[in-house]
Amino acid sequence: MSAKSIFRHTLHKIEQHPGAGVTFEAECLWCEWKAGPSTGGAAVDFAWMSHTGRSGHSGFRRVCTSFAMVYVPSGGPYGSSGQRTCRTRSAR
Repeated sequence: MSAKSIFRHTLHKIEQHPGAGVTFEAECLWCEWKAGPSTGGAAVDFAWMSHTGRSGHSGFRRVCTSFAMVYVPSGGPYGSSGQRTCRTRSAR
């Protein structure tokens, strides 16, 4: 007996998670200095400008983190809410 695969294409949306915001962080490229996570980008900018003033280091890696969800819009195979419910694959 051979195995079969079925691929189905559906429309989907990717959106930011409604309960989570964006988090900003910064890391100096010259030393181990880091600005911890903050929900305000301006606070991180101020922290790294202060670090630059004290150390002369001007290169930073800025990290912006957000959380996203993928879902099928209403009317799709996951029901009217558009939210995917937990489904397990049946053993064959």
